[in-house]
Amino acid sequence: MLVNSETWPEGHPPREQEPLTRPRTVGARSRAALTLVGSLLVLSLVLSACSSSSVGTSAGNPGTFSTSTQAKLSGVLAQFLGTTHAPGVLVAIHSPEGNWVSGRGLSDLSTMKPLEPWMQYKIGSQTKAFTATLILQLVGEGKLSLDDDIARWVPSVPNGQQITIRQLLNHTSGLGDVFSVPAIQNKLLTGCTVTELLSAGATLAPVAAPGTKWAYSNYGYDLLGRVAELVTGTDLSTLIRQRVAEPLGLQETYLPVSGNGLEAPYTRGYAAGATRAPTTEDDATPLPQSCLWAAGGMDSDMSDLTIWSRALATGALVKPQVWKEAQADQVPVSIPQLGRGSITWGLGFIASGGFIGHQGGMPGYESISMYSPALHASVVLMANKQFNAIPPMALFHALALTAFGQRVDFGVTISQALEPLDQAQLNHIPDE
Repeated sequence: MLVNSETWPEGHPPREQEPLTRPRTVGARSRAALTLVGSLLVLSLVLSACSSSSVGTSAGNPGTFSTSTQAKLSGVLAQFLGTTHAPGVLVAIHSPEGNWVSGRGLSDLSTMKPLEPWMQYKIGSQTKAFTATLILQLVGEGKLSLDDDIARWVPSVPNGQQITIRQLLNHTSGLGDVFSVPAIQNKLLTGCTVTELLSAGATLAPVAAPGTKWAYSNYGYDLLGRVAELVTGTDLSTLIRQRVAEPLGLQETYLPVSGNGLEAPYTRGYAAGATRAPTTEDDATPLPQSCLWAAGGMDSDMSDLTIWSRALATGALVKPQVWKEAQADQVPVSIPQLGRGSITWGLGFIASGGFIGHQGGMPGYESISMYSPALHASVVLMANKQFNAIPPMALFHALALTAFGQRVDFGVTISQALEPLDQAQLNHIPDE
């Protein structure tokens, strides 16, 4: 297993020693079901805060940013919370220029417990980058080819003989999305099996011919997860643990095999509109992860994702030639849910302004983890509400521009990045 030999960022806060607790049930089940179906469907078709605390850095790290820069970073978070009314937001920035780790707002609207930087959360579609890494590893081992058609591994996929592994990785397969299938919508509160996910996806008409159009597809990543299982003979959760989490020393990162998988201390997540302040009735925390599986079912925390972001962006777990190919021919993407900056899509990752990573969103949580190999800098963030009028990528752009100034260029200014979207824009499904 290839692991980048550079020293990982240090200074992450220790996790509190709390007993494992079971999440409470959602108060208004029917309301939660409607919110869940709506938000997952929009997410899948397009892309898928109060008290505060800050954590300093430990000895041996570069130290903190200047007082002026820290104040500006705090101002960005204040504007985000004031605009979106998310209960809370977490941010961790690590770089040679300085480190800044902050938790603002609340983790639980019932208990008014503050949001802390070491709390675990659901990472949604950031899971896709883990699934993609497994596929790229198998390519490097000669067990799989990027040009294999998916029909070789999974039967009954629409246009399966013309869709390649490469196209599944960069969302150019033309496949529809499984969250538009009523049979899956009806199981989101209780959970899905892999067989059910793949069977439902196989009933969808393609949205485009393979290789002709970028179209976000969770079904495509479920197929990739199944390919990884078939090639190795090992279940996906175990593969992620053995091939990614353990080599990197990730302690709180995994794909749950049942329920939501969250372990204390974790933050609760709330499903609400772009600028609406959620209530306890909007608590989406107990929702199981199994219907998101290889496309969006994982849990993690900021400390682990800081390490992971660097590994992902440097290809630390992938053979060099495979990583080089994964970065070639990236697809330009422009949709409101990724903000107003310049974005491209590679084989399992998003790139913007020299940073590489992935965004995630699901009912209750929005997040992003990005790393710049040139700047040796990572930005990891999470808001415990979905949707937010300022999406994760837009907040990342604003924070990175504030921290690094003219050293980064995303094709957008801080004020442009923080310009809020309305719910209609968040719900809009682009034609292209």
